[in-house]
Amino acid sequence: MREELRADERFVRTLRGEETDRMPVIENSIWWDETIHRWEKEGLSVTKNYAYDMRDVIALQEHFGLDLLAHWWTKPYTEKTPIPSVFGAGMGAADMESYEKVLLPTLYPEMRMSEDFLAMIRRRKGEGNLILELIINGPFWEPREYMGIEPHLYAFYDQPELYDRMVDDMKRWQKRTVEYALNTLPFDYITVAEDMSYNNGPMLGKELFGRFIAPYYREMVPFLKKSGLPVLVDSDGNIGDAIGWYNEVGIDGYHPLEAQAGCDVNVLSERYPTTAFIGNFNKRIMSDGEAALRREFERLLPCIRRGRYVVSVDHQTPPSVSAEEYRLYSSLLREYARKKD
Repeated sequence: MREELRADERFVRTLRGEETDRMPVIENSIWWDETIHRWEKEGLSVTKNYAYDMRDVIALQEHFGLDLLAHWWTKPYTEKTPIPSVFGAGMGAADMESYEKVLLPTLYPEMRMSEDFLAMIRRRKGEGNLILELIINGPFWEPREYMGIEPHLYAFYDQPELYDRMVDDMKRWQKRTVEYALNTLPFDYITVAEDMSYNNGPMLGKELFGRFIAPYYREMVPFLKKSGLPVLVDSDGNIGDAIGWYNEVGIDGYHPLEAQAGCDVNVLSERYPTTAFIGNFNKRIMSDGEAALRREFERLLPCIRRGRYVVSVDHQTPPSVSAEEYRLYSSLLREYARKKD
């Protein structure tokens, strides 16, 4: 029988394709607030209504028997940043002038972790049962937040200087913030949030990726990997075509691999055998009963056994899933995590 590993050691070993006692058992993308609200209405009383911060997240993970996973997300906003109430509307950076005079003065604070967060993470790390993720926003994600969805896509053609300026400003701030984070807590991996793909594939071609996105990674990935940590990309949708582009600039793995968008980790693992993957459990079948859940786990079992793969819901568990249905899913997840051999 293999020695029981610490949760963080097991996780990193799995990503690197090394020997482990079992597959990690995690909820990679946490839960929708609406999902937690539903479970509370159903009588689940483990949360304390901390505005769903990491204390509630960890309480839910413990309740469902998961390995604990926490994150610190470096978001470059302040109280003065004009966060839109409508998703994708942008923050008013229509051109260089509005970016420099209106938006930029509200961005890039000196982020610091709260003492409560630090104490909780250090205690859990000391107990050996916590995986810790550092999240930064990528060069596709962040300019979209500033410009809005449609202007962002036009900017690759119409405002390349503005795009480059936004990425350069973000990059300088991220280096300071990442250095602070890595000097403060023992993180286990780094995720770059991108959401560059939707159902039909990437939202820009390889040429534009090479011109606008790749230079960021060629500079930032070596900087991030000085820590010795794996660097992953988070993108919704079908990221299959873009994996090769990101691999060329040093990315180690990808999540959440949405099944409904056509991602199949079995195919991706065969195509990219040294790449790590997290996710791909089809959230749309989570309410269909045990037989359907087992069929989905059996689909993923070859990759569980191959390694460099962690099963998780292919994005966030939706509010259509009851607490009892999630309890069944998490029980089967623990069962299949032991089926590595």
